[in-house]
Amino acid sequence: MTKELNRPHTTEQAGDTVDLQEEHVPRPLAAVWGAFLYEGLMVSSRNPERREHVLLRWKESRAELVTQSCGYLDRLWLLSRDRLRDVAWPDRPFEEEVVTQFGELLGYHLILNNGELPDEREADAVIRYLVDRFFEARAEPGDGADK
Repeated sequence: MTKELNRPHTTEQAGDTVDLQEEHVPRPLAAVWGAFLYEGLMVSSRNPERREHVLLRWKESRAELVTQSCGYLDRLWLLSRDRLRDVAWPDRPFEEEVVTQFGELLGYHLILNNGELPDEREADAVIRYLVDRFFEARAEPGDGADK
């Protein structure tokens, strides 16, 4: 039996249901998550020159930056999909609190590491931290989710 995730703010608009068994981020989510990731990567209210700083250090085209950055979306999906079905979306959007923040951290990594993106191990550690923080903040005291 396939578990499904019906996400009103993303998948309903795309007219699809997301299969939680998929190994790759499903298309309806990939487009939305890619936009949030890119926003975090390129925009900062604290640093109006963020975009220029990122692009100055990135040695390839903007399209290649988007392509390589979006490569992390499958990792984000695999590390969060089993917990996403329990999320009430109007409350605290996963995309803003996890995907955009991951994009922001990708940008910092790129700036501080001479245009290099993190390897899979490093990216997974950051993703796990963001996902755990998101779900722990949502846990009700005494529901067994707090450790």
